[in-house]
Amino acid sequence: MTKYKNFLKKNMRDLKLFFVIFLLFTFGSIYAHKDRGEYPDSIKFIFIDKEVLILSYDDARLEKVCDEIVFGKRKLTEAHVTYKTGEVITAKFNGEDCTSLSILYKDKRVFPDQNILKKIKEIHFSTLTLSWSSNYDRAFFSSYFTISFDMGAERFYDEFPNVQLFFEKQVFSKAEVWKQISKNGKQGSKM
Repeated sequence: MTKYKNFLKKNMRDLKLFFVIFLLFTFGSIYAHKDRGEYPDSIKFIFIDKEVLILSYDDARLEKVCDEIVFGKRKLTEAHVTYKTGEVITAKFNGEDCTSLSILYKDKRVFPDQNILKKIKEIHFSTLTLSWSSNYDRAFFSSYFTISFDMGAERFYDEFPNVQLFFEKQVFSKAEVWKQISKNGKQGSKM
């Protein structure tokens, strides 16, 4: 019986060591592929009547102003969305449609394809996020980054469609839109 207990003790130690190493590799791998997400630090709105409004992301007025823009009560000509990491997203409008969308860091500016801009309607600036690999301090240093925001005036199951613009190596790669199709389900498609 003593031989059996010694055998179990030795194998249990080896088995514990195996599971500890296995868990470290598993959770280390999950963490290594985690993306970093940033909300804006501030948003500067320029309206068609030349009014300029600068709001921090946590300003209580932001959602109301965004709703007024989306539902046509205020006409926007430009919006400059600034992040703590230094990136700035600029959107320009002709009163109705988005005519330009770009992300700038220092002197480098990148754009999505022009045919994508035609499909972008009513950006909810209060939902605009920037995400990239957590291995990097800034989106522009990462091999990929994504701009995400809610869009449109029509809700589907109480949610607005969500647009995701993907960039790889600072070049636009694709765009997707996700719509709520049921209480617990979403469906994505290319824009």
